[in-house]
Amino acid sequence: MRIETKHSLTNEETYKRINGLFSGLQKRYADNISNPQIKWDAAHTQMDFTMEIMTLATNGTVYLKKSQVALDVEVPAIARVFSGQIESMIRQELENILS
Repeated sequence: MRIETKHSLTNEETYKRINGLFSGLQKRYADNISNPQIKWDAAHTQMDFTMEIMTLATNGTVYLKKSQVALDVEVPAIARVFSGQIESMIRQELENILS
């Protein structure tokens, strides 16, 4: 699944907000999210991540661009029936932290 959203933040501010997103999600959804792992490239423009959501392993990549954030996430086959809801939730979360 690919999700893109526009923003008007500096690259450094975008990095800080996206970086904090994962720890915030784990705190808010501690019963459903476990084992989050993130790894940024040296320029802080690409972040690879893995986590378990309700025991389903997922992974993806976040790309930080000048005025856009793009997210590629692997949705487990069993959860694909909820793809619309998942996309909506992720899009809303990104818009909240980038506004």
